[in-house]
Amino acid sequence: MKAAIALLADFPTQNIARRMVFEMSQHAEIEFFGSLLPAHVSLKQPFNFEDMDKLETWFDSLAAQITPFDIHLDSVYYSAWEGYGIIGLHVVETPTLRALHNQINRELPQIVADPSAAHDGDEYRFHMTVELGKIESSNPYQAFFDELADKKTDITFRAQHLALFFYADRPIQSGSFIVYRVAPLKTIIPPPA
Repeated sequence: MKAAIALLADFPTQNIARRMVFEMSQHAEIEFFGSLLPAHVSLKQPFNFEDMDKLETWFDSLAAQITPFDIHLDSVYYSAWEGYGIIGLHVVETPTLRALHNQINRELPQIVADPSAAHDGDEYRFHMTVELGKIESSNPYQAFFDELADKKTDITFRAQHLALFFYADRPIQSGSFIVYRVAPLKTIIPPPA
């Protein structure tokens, strides 16, 4: 079994990302894949776990420690990885994001036997995947990116929810993953007026 941890985008950012997926689907036939999950910024890529109850308890504790904070997306990007084309939104790294990624990597060894994941550690780059898919005879993801007149964005949202994604024990594909759990970030009670 695998799990991943991410911060969910707000509704306006979700709508922007899904509009991009719609526009891609109007230019070429694509199979919806990455967009089956809600728009999110990954803090930890898929890792193996053994005990869901233990993972849930730790996950809820983590969410309760995180104060809501702003995330800025400044551009659309294209990349390719292991035969997949990827369209995403670049996340401007902040000390808060890096500290959360590092905290997860420090704490997970007490929860799971092997917390390693692809694209992990100091080299990890924060991003919001909009859509991805296998590159076949054509590459609609690269084509969509190349046709964008303006690749700059100016999107900021306040992260307020942490998500735990669950991946079944088979190759990651459409239908092998779900949003398993969502927890609100730390509630801040304003002082009395």
